[in-house]
Amino acid sequence: MTLRHGLAMSVLVGALSLTGGLTATATAATGASTVSDAPSAGQAAAVVRAAGYTPISFGGYDAANDLSVIIGLLSTSGDGHPQRAFLFHHATLVGYDAPQPSATIRWIWSTDRQVALQYDLYRPGDPMCCPSAGGATVRYAWNGSGVSRLDSLPSATTSAATSRR
Repeated sequence: MTLRHGLAMSVLVGALSLTGGLTATATAATGASTVSDAPSAGQAAAVVRAAGYTPISFGGYDAANDLSVIIGLLSTSGDGHPQRAFLFHHATLVGYDAPQPSATIRWIWSTDRQVALQYDLYRPGDPMCCPSAGGATVRYAWNGSGVSRLDSLPSATTSAATSRR
């Protein structure tokens, strides 16, 4: 499944125009100039903030990778939930991990083209503090033109036998 989000792309374009996107520095002594086209983690964090989330995990973010991730917490949250994974291709936001946010997401590992995330799983009667159904690892991969989910995403429905809420 290819994950795309038009609003997220609009946010990215706005954030890049505000932060400058490419930076150029002239070196007066030599007359040379250098250009850096790799946005910093700070610029990617600005994209996450513009979507209403606070970045809480940069462990899976590397602007040089085909696929990387920043985990964000809804900025208005009072209890640490919900969270959303923002997926980047060479520092460009390409979508989210899921259509709806999840209670808790952890970055597990990454390669240049894959990211693995773990979702806490809840049973219907579990309070938000205490998921009792373990966790599910879901891998995402860059397929050359978008992101593919390689494993089943747990349900977000609170009445499901197990859910990521």
